[in-house]
Amino acid sequence: MRRAIDMATSERPDMALRLWSPAFEEAVRGFLKDGAYAAVQAEGLEMAGYLNAAPPGLRLYDAHNAEFLLQRRVATTAPSVAAGLYSRVQWRRLARYEGHVVRQSRMTLAVSHHDANQLLALAGTEANVQVVPNGIDAASYPFSPPPEDAAPNLLFLGKLDFRPNADAVRWFIDEPLRTLKDVRLFAVGGAPPRWLIDAGQHDARIVVTGYVPDERPYLQRCTALALPMRAGGGSRLKALVAMASGLPIVSTRHGMEGLDAADGTHYLRAESAADWVTRISQLLSDAALRLRLAHNARALVEHRYDWSAIRGDLRAAYARLNR
Repeated sequence: MRRAIDMATSERPDMALRLWSPAFEEAVRGFLKDGAYAAVQAEGLEMAGYLNAAPPGLRLYDAHNAEFLLQRRVATTAPSVAAGLYSRVQWRRLARYEGHVVRQSRMTLAVSHHDANQLLALAGTEANVQVVPNGIDAASYPFSPPPEDAAPNLLFLGKLDFRPNADAVRWFIDEPLRTLKDVRLFAVGGAPPRWLIDAGQHDARIVVTGYVPDERPYLQRCTALALPMRAGGGSRLKALVAMASGLPIVSTRHGMEGLDAADGTHYLRAESAADWVTRISQLLSDAALRLRLAHNARALVEHRYDWSAIRGDLRAAYARLNR
């Protein structure tokens, strides 16, 4: 109830209110009194309000997404009038708030050049926005491409209470999966919605696991990762773990946004339902194509998105603050 009242009476976006605590803000001020800290870094927009407790020269913001863009996109695929109205109101509030947070921060970290450009468009070109990509520990994901006789298993990976993920799975089940009669879809992720659980109970081709502590067994069990994203922002760690593991990807443009991956080299792009049927059928029937995509994708992750590479980007961004 408190959250609903705040959303109705505040100009701040819902995300800025979710984790707000006056007591925590006061605790931040207390920690900073003795001047022992060189910086205060807010991780994600939910925490950005606490930067007000820090002197301007100490404020750093790590933007996990261009949140206004994510919400604006979700508005076009909302499953109900109420959800669409919520997103239309929220994306405008987010745009104002994100622009303010980026302007007031000494430095903002963005996960991709695309997100950086979106944030600069909000805050103005004088803002200090540096790109440090999302990354993974590639060594934690053994390279194991699907065998030649791989079963037609597709994987969708991600939290299923995240609206862009739920929308993507629903669309995939309603559209291309109807035609892909021999394909089995593994929807792996926490908090699956009721409609998805019901779908899995009525269709043996749909496997809904709920939360799993380790996604690697499913990466090895499946033949391709499906990323039928119609909304979202930032960049997707699930794409990186699949690429590191040797699991080929079929994705929309949004699904691979923010990654330096090329259609036909590192993944296969599909937008319409017909595209998806064609691309998945192509991938399932061509072991050589799967292997080529897998090797190219693994090499890209090791070169650009492994933590060993990204550490240098982050150190360089911090070093620029001292120049």
